[in-house]
Amino acid sequence: MSIELETAGAASLGGLSTRQKADLSGNPCQNCGHMVEGRYCPNCGQLAASFHRPIVSLIGETISDTFTLDGRLARTLPVLLFRPGRLTKNYTAGKRARYVPPFRLFLIASLVFYLALFALVPPGQYINIDDETRDEITQSIRDGQDVAIAEMPEDARERLEQANIEINASDEWFRQDIENQVLAVLDNPDQFAAQLEDWLPRLSILLVPATIIALCILHIWRRKLFVYDHAIHALHLHSWVYLTGAFFMSAGAFLPDIFLWAYLFWFLFYMWRSLAVAGSTGAFMSGIRFFLLLITWSVFIALIMVATVIVSGLSVQG
Repeated sequence: MSIELETAGAASLGGLSTRQKADLSGNPCQNCGHMVEGRYCPNCGQLAASFHRPIVSLIGETISDTFTLDGRLARTLPVLLFRPGRLTKNYTAGKRARYVPPFRLFLIASLVFYLALFALVPPGQYINIDDETRDEITQSIRDGQDVAIAEMPEDARERLEQANIEINASDEWFRQDIENQVLAVLDNPDQFAAQLEDWLPRLSILLVPATIIALCILHIWRRKLFVYDHAIHALHLHSWVYLTGAFFMSAGAFLPDIFLWAYLFWFLFYMWRSLAVAGSTGAFMSGIRFFLLLITWSVFIALIMVATVIVSGLSVQG
């Protein structure tokens, strides 16, 4: 997993706590330079605290705050998980102080999801082929390269040699480079797995702006809904998918198959109902919008998966 995502998630965890230690009190404010005597700067209102502390401390403060009655995360999760669209509706209506900010919630949810994914899927399963099959693929690629060079016309090879151009720089260079990179992936499956874990969280975040754009287009005639509203809704939808996905990845092996079918039904119902509540539209139009949004997601997820595999494969050093 990329270090950037881990750092952002840790910072978000620390930012949730209302019990954050004001360890910079008595010093100039890091934001405006005004002297701070209490927990907050009297000039700009920034908390006199530093997040440059051990992650255990940040997570500990968050967990402590979560289980208090006034914890924002404790108020946010039930609404997010079990009341489709209501969290978005409340947040865009101005009831923001009681809930976790949407982007921070998204960071935490994505961190939990990818930690669960990479913990439960061993690196060796990314290229799950036996040694004999891998050797056959490798040999067939190398044989194909030898044949391509051997079949090159003699006069063409002479001209290339006179120009001090290697054979690999012929018209077959592009195909051979791809084949060589495939060989590098087959020879270094662990390195490929590490690249996947690095690139997948980075590229998957592109699904959020794609969702925002899709929601804007699907509600283009709704003048009372702004881009801000769709951005909040998109972040809440992705947070729900990440959190529930992480739970079923972790507990799915211990649950009967009926629970997985129930989750699929709840996913479909949740998305449809969320569009209806957040967009204040009827059942039929919400169903049409959900169908189009599902198509958009399918296309972008496929593109992101292909891009992740390609970029990860190209990042492997043979």
